[in-house]
Amino acid sequence: MIVLVFGIFLVVVAAAYFLVVAIRSSAEDELQAENDRRTQLQTELATYGYINTLADTFDNSVKAREWAGSTDIDWATHLTALLSSAPDGITFTDMAMAQGTPAGVIATDGTAFAQPDMGSIVFTGRASTPDLTAALIEAFDALPGFSDTWVEAKQLQGNNENGAVFWQYSGATRITFSALSGRTVTEQTTVPEELLAEIEASEAVPSASPAPTGEGAN
Repeated sequence: MIVLVFGIFLVVVAAAYFLVVAIRSSAEDELQAENDRRTQLQTELATYGYINTLADTFDNSVKAREWAGSTDIDWATHLTALLSSAPDGITFTDMAMAQGTPAGVIATDGTAFAQPDMGSIVFTGRASTPDLTAALIEAFDALPGFSDTWVEAKQLQGNNENGAVFWQYSGATRITFSALSGRTVTEQTTVPEELLAEIEASEAVPSASPAPTGEGAN
């Protein structure tokens, strides 16, 4: 009887041992498979390493564009408006522009009450009557992008050829931040959904199969 019980005990122990060995072997196989898969995924992930570099390059490009265009002004529009606003009887003989740059956007006229701005336009010209320079100041200051226009000097002159009399003047107007075009500023951070939908739709269309040729053609 004792021998029988001991035999049964040995069978149970042996069965438990082989069961544990089988479970361990299965676990080791699964672990090896996961390690192999991990290595595969790491290798695949490494192929996308350029994305971080590309993202950094994109961010730098956006920032560089914003910085370079931070003082951009649509001069064609503003100068056309400036010259068109001059009252009749006013002519310009000279005009010079001094504009701020991304490295130094703040400029002032040097007076105690000066406000930071984008620079100035200095001009000289002729007026048929002395009061036209006052109208010129009002016209320039009424334009968006310009302010604090003044006439520094005004002197009566004559033309020896035809005897005409005119007032020669010089002055300047300040360029304000309102003159900035904002053309290089963008708030887009994601691809529009409608554009993504078009791309996905085009990728979902299967390519057409080539027409049969040779003996298989009817």
